[in-house]
Amino acid sequence: MKILFVCLQYIHAARWINQLKDSGHEIYVFDCLDNKIHKDLLWTNYTTNWNKRKIPYLKGEYFLEKKMPRVFKKIEPYLKVTASEKLEELIKEIKPDLVHSLEMQSQTYPLLKVRQKIDFKWAYSCWGNDIYFFKDKQEHKLKIINCVHTIDYFFLECKRDKELIKSISMQSNILGINFPGGGGYDIQHYQKFNIPVKQRNLIILKGYQHNFGRALFVLKALVLIIDKLKDVDIYVYSAHRSVEEEIIRINLKYNLNIQYSTRDNQISHDELLKKFGSAKIAIGNNISDGVPNTLLEAIISGAFPIQSNPGGASEDYIKDGENGFLIKNPEDAFEISQLIIKALNSPDLLCKAYKLNQEIKVKLDKEIIKKNTLKAYLKINKQIIDKK
Repeated sequence: MKILFVCLQYIHAARWINQLKDSGHEIYVFDCLDNKIHKDLLWTNYTTNWNKRKIPYLKGEYFLEKKMPRVFKKIEPYLKVTASEKLEELIKEIKPDLVHSLEMQSQTYPLLKVRQKIDFKWAYSCWGNDIYFFKDKQEHKLKIINCVHTIDYFFLECKRDKELIKSISMQSNILGINFPGGGGYDIQHYQKFNIPVKQRNLIILKGYQHNFGRALFVLKALVLIIDKLKDVDIYVYSAHRSVEEEIIRINLKYNLNIQYSTRDNQISHDELLKKFGSAKIAIGNNISDGVPNTLLEAIISGAFPIQSNPGGASEDYIKDGENGFLIKNPEDAFEISQLIIKALNSPDLLCKAYKLNQEIKVKLDKEIIKKNTLKAYLKINKQIIDKK
């Protein structure tokens, strides 16, 4: 097939698309934000530097875009080439068998305008917060409903999103719920960094504190049980500024040595895998997400996951109390503290969880996910041919 991917230039998108490299499909890539093509997608037929001005920049334009986005969207087509305009031109030019958008808000909305003008087969991969978080937001609700009713094929990563999509349109053609947004994982590479569970003495946690992330509540939880952590190493990765400041404060006040990396000064992926591979417990805490990549990486690396469960997304991989703990309230530091203590005091549970997660990780192998992904595209191709 000739497939046009409409996607952000993120590593997850690159990993997904790279599953189709040398598969016989002709791959095109377009980013509605016109970012520089990801280095791992240079092998594709990509379109960049398309966002041209129609008239010179107007004073106050940036302010209008940020403060009055609805008004700006109405005048934007008079100012510059929009993503919808360029996509319409591109689709007419290359005539793809399938257009596949990865992510809803920035990459799928512009396609809806195009679909109202010209016909094409359309697949969509639901990422993280795409539908779960935005479905009830006034400025997004109708757009999401219209997209779901219009899209032909859905690639999903969890049961929750299937239920959400089916609640909007029972006729939605869902190809599966076991498609991680970035494809599968190189299990053998991960295993190089893993040490035996009984030798592990590290708690690792994701340092996001923003619209969705709630790392500060995990730090509060750690403070509540500070006397139990004197002999435990703690590492926070990808810390936002407020989290970094809180770590510094805690270290000074309690004479601790919580290590961390920041969003602006991150360690390499292999260095992070080494942390995961030596972690006894891995904590991820947020109020909205899909299936976090870091949860899957914790499972693969043998760390015991303590994970928030927005809308039930994490339940696809964690059976609470068996192969991990589910956080019921991501803003309840006391609850989180008790889960950490319970995990630290349950070596037998951690060993059993490790064995259960070793069975799960096999299903996350990149070759297995790739095989299922290619099968899904073949199914789409067959349906397209049969309807001609």
